[in-house]
Amino acid sequence: MSFVACGGSDGPSSGNLSPYTSEPDKTVVIGDGKGGTAYVTPGGADCIHLDSGECVKPQDKCKEGQRADVIVDSKGKVLTVVCYPASSTPTPVDSQGNVDLGKDNKGVVSVGGADGGGGIAGDVSSSGNNVTIYGQGPAVSVIGGSVDADGNNFAMRGVTVKQNVTIVGNNATLVLCAIDGDLHIEGNNSVVAECAVGGSLTIRGNNSTLVGNHVAKTIDVAGQNTACDGNTAWSDANANHLFDPGEAGAPIDCTAKK
Repeated sequence: MSFVACGGSDGPSSGNLSPYTSEPDKTVVIGDGKGGTAYVTPGGADCIHLDSGECVKPQDKCKEGQRADVIVDSKGKVLTVVCYPASSTPTPVDSQGNVDLGKDNKGVVSVGGADGGGGIAGDVSSSGNNVTIYGQGPAVSVIGGSVDADGNNFAMRGVTVKQNVTIVGNNATLVLCAIDGDLHIEGNNSVVAECAVGGSLTIRGNNSTLVGNHVAKTIDVAGQNTACDGNTAWSDANANHLFDPGEAGAPIDCTAKK
């Protein structure tokens, strides 16, 4: 994949181009099994050229100052674009206990690395809308308990959750994550991409996008209109609770309901 200008010169390259970046005006392509590829979000008529031959313009959907994830299938075809609130310096929420992201905590927060004294030892609960949790990668940023989110537009990127994750609201997004327990989503329009789930993945809502995930138990989607590609069974051979090359098993189909 490369950044190309559909009607001009090559686009800029600056700032944090980690797939875990929280910076404004950055785009990460996720779902093709590469662990996320980051770009500066193009402007105007410029676009990001994908392996599928598509030229995607995340700026057509996301506002200036937001950041985007372009979710693709295993062949690099665009399935959806997710827009997030962004910050170069998100509010840290590291804690030795539980963390409550209430209605007054709308916006962008970060989970640091355990080696630097960061991370969250306990549970995370989120009752507000539009909460985005950024981590530095599942091998670095760890939530030691469970995650329960009631609001809409809840997003979590680049973290490990040691217990279960339960999301009730609509428009949930989880990418580049590891969940040791079960993942249960009640709402519609959810996106789960390139996550490792040590338990079962259950979705009750409609219009879900599940791409490039590795699941130890089962995927159960009760809703309709599911985009499902590149998901596999997972055997954590080295017991490190992270997906590593060679641990993918048989493909898991979750598209029975249309």
